Amino acid sequence: MKIIVLLLGFFIISFAQQSVPLDLRISTTGDKQNPTIIKTHYLKGTTIKHGRQTKTAPNGTLIFEANYNRDAYDGNVKSYYPNGTPKEERFYVNGKKQGVQKNYHSNGKLLSEQNFEQGKEEGEGRKYYESGALKEILHYKNGMRTGIRQEYHKEGYLQYETMYEQGKKIWMKTYDKNQNLIEEKKCRWQACY
Repeated sequence: MKIIVLLLGFFIISFAQQSVPLDLRISTTGDKQNPTIIKTHYLKGTTIKHGRQTKTAPNGTLIFEANYNRDAYDGNVKSYYPNGTPKEERFYVNGKKQGVQKNYHSNGKLLSEQNFEQGKEEGEGRKYYESGALKEILHYKNGMRTGIRQEYHKEGYLQYETMYEQGKKIWMKTYDKNQNLIEEKKCRWQACY
């Protein structure tokens, strides 16, 4: 019995370690004198992306990296500005965005962050000015805006509030810098009056 279990264990381990045969293809895009170099892995003998893909700027800086599983993003997908500063961070499961996705300004400060579940926006999202100050808070449920969206002025005060239900605007309020309500509108068919 021990021998059978041992043989079964070796079989499982050896089967799990078999790798998928891949082709690495290198291509270029952009200016012929200073091209962007793209390295992509494909399933051997096919045009199906599988494995790592990278894009490198003419100066040698990595500007994009992703993992594919049979032509669908799977895992981390990151892009960078030409100076190497992060531009975007996404995570995919079977081709669908999953978890917190982040975008950055060219100065490296956070531009936006939003959670995704099975490819759809879910929960609170935030956007920021280039200074790092909060610009907007919005909420999603199953990919549709819901709840109150708050927009802030560069100086930090609340400027607008918009109520959404199942992706549709319901009302909108405008405030001055002293937080006094200066205008309130009802909305119908995405138009506010």
